Amino acid sequence: MKLIMNSILSLLFLQVCPVTAAEYSLKNVKMWPANIWLQKESQIAETLLLKNISPEGTKPGSVIASPQKENPNYYRHWVRDSALTMQVVLKFWSENKIRSKANFYNHLLQDYAQFSRKGQRTAGLGEPIFEVDGTPFLGPWGRPQNDGPAYRAIVLAEWAERLIDAGETDYVKNNLYSASLPAQSVIKADLEYVSSHWMEPCFDLWEEVKAQHFYTKMIQRKALLVGANLARRMSDPLAAEWYELQARKIENSILEFAHLNSEYIGASSGWVEGLHSKNSNLDISVILGVLHGSYDSFFKASDSQVQKTFEKINAVFANLYPINQNLQNGAAGLGRYTEDIYAGAHFNGCNPWVLATLAGAEYCYKVASETAAFNVKTSEQWMKRGDSFIQRVQFHANPDGSLSEQIDKYSGYMTSARDLTWNYAAVLTTSEARRESEIKIALAKNKIKTQKTYKGIK
Repeated sequence: MKLIMNSILSLLFLQVCPVTAAEYSLKNVKMWPANIWLQKESQIAETLLLKNISPEGTKPGSVIASPQKENPNYYRHWVRDSALTMQVVLKFWSENKIRSKANFYNHLLQDYAQFSRKGQRTAGLGEPIFEVDGTPFLGPWGRPQNDGPAYRAIVLAEWAERLIDAGETDYVKNNLYSASLPAQSVIKADLEYVSSHWMEPCFDLWEEVKAQHFYTKMIQRKALLVGANLARRMSDPLAAEWYELQARKIENSILEFAHLNSEYIGASSGWVEGLHSKNSNLDISVILGVLHGSYDSFFKASDSQVQKTFEKINAVFANLYPINQNLQNGAAGLGRYTEDIYAGAHFNGCNPWVLATLAGAEYCYKVASETAAFNVKTSEQWMKRGDSFIQRVQFHANPDGSLSEQIDKYSGYMTSARDLTWNYAAVLTTSEARRESEIKIALAKNKIKTQKTYKGIK
């Protein structure tokens, strides 16, 4: 099986990047059109993402952040990272028409749910990291991180809804959601935790600052609304009302972020502990919060305040990194936040991050989708901007299509943890966002054409 997989990967790598590893140089990288590269890279990303789920020697259901075990050691299960990874697996499962493959993805979700429930029992909620055997990581870290339980609840609740639609209500009741209190099921436990602790400060998704965070609250709000839908289907109406009530309270808390600064949405407020150097409060996590947590049109990508935030982030990073001075190879490489000093194995200055730059692309595609029905020209411009971020990632990607955590700001080569699972999830969600924007633009153009024809007939 490994031999076959490696052969397939090798073929795909040659199709994507005609430059071999031996002669690899950023000076001779041949660039493909963004849509073609993204299509090919998505195949690679799917293979490498699945490779990081329950790898040999780990507990079934674990999702390693990266295969790298030192400088830095990412060979652990992060609750947040695993949730966004399994959301991609959920999409694989729900869209696959081949029974054997659908069963494979469903089995991965089952293992993930069991691994998660064990973690809830042994370490409680808010614990950010687990060892690959399912035991809690005992080292010093930023705790709690309350976006993780919320994101996990979203994924498992959406899976549960689809299982119910398929007639698997008993499985959901026995393994995912039961109405009993204290909570005895994985989804219920997460929802009860989120609904009771959302107002408390916690560490951000970068694990550095304890405060209130836009990203975390966006994820928590979505989790409670998705959870309320599931609770009603599982004959738990009082819980559904409680979750919705807390979600509405979270909305008011989120809106406060939008009013703290007229120029852009700040990432955090009410510092408690951790890094105290993020003076700008300008952070790609706000864009990620919209991408991961937007629900029922609350803080859409095309909202004016979100757009202003994105433009500010893009402008700042364009001038921050040396590799961004030459933009002929695409848009600016984006980092986490301007004061960042984490470079993987050391803390001597920030770099662009692959997942952040892909977030730039995905954001542009989302805006393109949301504006297509109103202004096709503007939508196409956003689509083009999204493609420019894809070109930036393509230019710096390894010749075999693999993606490390960061891009060295001086050399332009991949650096820090290799094969970051989040990167591959981001490739796949960005690819999906591009396909959706293409469809929306095509539909809008067709509507305009039809209207012109109708007027001509009249």
